[in-house]
Amino acid sequence: MFLALERTSSRCLRALCRGYASRPDVTVESDFAFRKTQIFRLPIAQQDQLYYPLYDRLVTGEDKVVRVGEFVEKYRPFFEKNPDLKIVKDSQYVLNGKIASIRRAGKGSMFIDLVQDRQKVQIVANYKMMGLSNEEFAALHSNLRPGDHISSTGYAGTTKTGELSLKASEKLRLASPSLHPIPPIFKDPGKVYSHRVIDYLANQRSRDVMIVKSRLISLLRRFLENRGFMEFSTPILGSGNSGANATPFVTTSVHIKDNRDKPVPLSLRVAPELWLKKLVISGFDKVFEIGPSFRNEGVDSTHNPEFLSCEFYTTFTNLDQMMRLTEDLFKIFASELKSHDICRDRCSWLQEKLDANGGCFKKIDFLGQLPIETGLPLPEFSSEALVAYFRDLNLEVPRVQSPQNLLDELAAVYLEPLCQDCPTFLYNLPEVLSPLAKSATKQNYAVSNRFELYINGTEVINAYEEENNPFKQTEKFELQMQAKTEHQDMESIVPDSAYVDAMEWGLPPTCGWGMGIERMVMFFTNSDRIDQVLPFGKLPDVLKQ
Repeated sequence: MFLALERTSSRCLRALCRGYASRPDVTVESDFAFRKTQIFRLPIAQQDQLYYPLYDRLVTGEDKVVRVGEFVEKYRPFFEKNPDLKIVKDSQYVLNGKIASIRRAGKGSMFIDLVQDRQKVQIVANYKMMGLSNEEFAALHSNLRPGDHISSTGYAGTTKTGELSLKASEKLRLASPSLHPIPPIFKDPGKVYSHRVIDYLANQRSRDVMIVKSRLISLLRRFLENRGFMEFSTPILGSGNSGANATPFVTTSVHIKDNRDKPVPLSLRVAPELWLKKLVISGFDKVFEIGPSFRNEGVDSTHNPEFLSCEFYTTFTNLDQMMRLTEDLFKIFASELKSHDICRDRCSWLQEKLDANGGCFKKIDFLGQLPIETGLPLPEFSSEALVAYFRDLNLEVPRVQSPQNLLDELAAVYLEPLCQDCPTFLYNLPEVLSPLAKSATKQNYAVSNRFELYINGTEVINAYEEENNPFKQTEKFELQMQAKTEHQDMESIVPDSAYVDAMEWGLPPTCGWGMGIERMVMFFTNSDRIDQVLPFGKLPDVLKQ
């Protein structure tokens, strides 16, 4: 029944295709549109049988199915050692994948580039090897198009030019047709970021960026696991926005009510920090998480409300050790990612900077360097004194005049530009910028035990020794609330009483470290926009897809 249905449908479709193809106004787009219409007009059962079959109908139990990469790995060296052999008929193989291109040689022969798992192999299809006539071969294969997924059975062999191929011994079987042509050029940013499926199909670089991102995450995870860290997945939904200076997304659950039977307010986490530190308090000495965080902030070339980060925490470790650990990680990145073409220049630059500086990154002391750059002694870190400092420097005073925001602005104007020529650790930051970090008095200023790593002027890593005194942490939280109420600094951290309660069980001396994955991928792939390293672009683009 199925074979009869296939022959009848194929005859009808071939006749329609011949009549359609003879028209002078046929384009690639109209060809695919015609194909889509013809498939659409078939009954659903017939569509499934002819164009969208169950995988088990494509291959039989006797077929030896292998991935394209396995086939290439096995037979490429074999034929290099045996160049006179043109075919090996010891066993048949089935290769599955997507048609990247088709080159037809008359009615009875075609050469197909088949892609699977980013590996490519050639399929040689010839009417004689299939035991068909020219006409039969053409009738069975004339409807194949680039973008189609197919299954092919045959023998390993090479062409006259020595190219490794699967020489098909049976007709090629369609697994899933493409109903649209892949555009030869797809570069318009207005279309690319709102049609990422087409972007990946059309643009190799876009695919390469995602490959690098996956590889970087894998290297990072292995680096930490090899040093004894345990990976956790901490809650994404919770209450408050503890763990970072950021505004959360808020929501409610219709199933979780308070004692007045009202929905409990919830928020998406802005960072996994406090959860991970609670795990350290619980007795896990080395913990990390690679996962998403959410911040209700603006969207621009380097910010997106949803992003991926890595945070790890380790006990009885100082900041100098964390700096060395960071340098070791970047040496691995530079060594391992240079095999990707889009990363080669950045990896070489990074290695050159490390070699020129004795295998280390540059270091800038916030407290010591800022007065050198401004030409004025530092004021006290109060709102009033800092506003006066801005006026003395003829700088525009920001709308939010909390000490945190004013100091951030000074760093952006005077210190971050110094971090362009070489990866740079910025350390000895004011305590008020780090409400969760331990601090000490230096040169009459309260300074946090913290560093930030800048690459090309952009912050990519933040690390500090964690405040482990619950009473002092309470005071720091109160200062954050003061900034929120007095200066309308909506990104100040909301106090987390549950975290302070947990600290009473004893948080050992601990260093924490956080890295933005997307910013790191932007650096290594030389991407200037964060949407280039997000699988489906920024939030406005996601909403269009």
